[in-house]
Amino acid sequence: MEPAEEPALGDTEAGGVGESAGTTDRTGDTHRTDSAERDERSEAIDAAESIVHALGDGAYVLDADRNRVFVNDRLREVTEFSEAVLHGSHPERVVDEGYWDPETGERYREAVERVLAGDAADERVQLTTTLADGSSVTTETRLTPIERADEVVGVVGVIRDVTERVERERELERLNDRLERLAGFLSHDLRNPLGIAQGYLDLARETGDLDRLDPADEALDRIEALIDDALVMARDPQAIGIDAGPVDLGDLATDCWKSGDFGEPAAAAELVVEDAEPVRGDADLLRRAVGNLIGNAIDHAGDAPTVRVGVDDRGIYVADDGPGLDDVDDGVEELTEFGVSNDGGTGIGLAIVERVAAAHGWELDVGESASGGFRATLIGAEPTR
Repeated sequence: MEPAEEPALGDTEAGGVGESAGTTDRTGDTHRTDSAERDERSEAIDAAESIVHALGDGAYVLDADRNRVFVNDRLREVTEFSEAVLHGSHPERVVDEGYWDPETGERYREAVERVLAGDAADERVQLTTTLADGSSVTTETRLTPIERADEVVGVVGVIRDVTERVERERELERLNDRLERLAGFLSHDLRNPLGIAQGYLDLARETGDLDRLDPADEALDRIEALIDDALVMARDPQAIGIDAGPVDLGDLATDCWKSGDFGEPAAAAELVVEDAEPVRGDADLLRRAVGNLIGNAIDHAGDAPTVRVGVDDRGIYVADDGPGLDDVDDGVEELTEFGVSNDGGTGIGLAIVERVAAAHGWELDVGESASGGFRATLIGAEPTR
């Protein structure tokens, strides 16, 4: 099946998709450069202008010096650029006015030069343009040579709006990346508890000692928790169901502390609950976020950390008195990226916290605690007063 044709640049219901684009200015005169320049242009360029005149897409004609000598009204209407920009040296004038960045302008210039040199019969270049109203649009410009007597004397440019297509491609790339990270997480983090469970089950069969099943049961609980984490990471925040209600943060933090799978390091650690007013949120998701932050503190804040959990005017916070992070302000995005870890793991902890925050409409902020350690805040979480 042939793919659907991309919409023309600027097509809207009001814009009259498919209408022939006019080429007259407000005075009713057909737009051209002055008579001397018009007389100097070749018949081939004049013929190209006639074609551009009839196109419903944004289109223009360049001469051999990369000057836009003709534009149709569709391009003028969509960009709302001044006539000086529309007919100036291309791409220099567009870059100077800030509609293209220098890198975009250079890619465009190189593409045009290839066509003018006869090195390309047809050239396509994808560009991001900042329009006169400040919005951005991603377009694909098709550059076709204008030939006369086996000489390239100009270029026709036809513009198509591919903003939606590019965004779909980017979303697909993000989805593929997320699936790859999830696959790595599942194969890495599930392998250890699964091996533990299998080992203790084998011992129970060999010895008949049913007490061997207790650690196997704990390992299976860990696997279940990891699968729940994976399900959170597999969904977009908007697709995560929220069962919001009042949540006693103090009770939740204490329960995480007592039942968390933190191992021996937690024995010397201390939990301090301060100003932990009830908040409105999904209890299961909040338990997962707070539990991950507590576990992160125990893993990285030293041999006997103090972990503080509470609610302030910014939201829910979890802070420790460990060594903190170097250049934390420069590494927020990297720290919360799924798959990034300081200890060689899969780094799902802070990624889960960020996903839970986004599902609630909150924002995760990381920084330095009052004692110089690490602090994470779920900005936007409010007490239920």
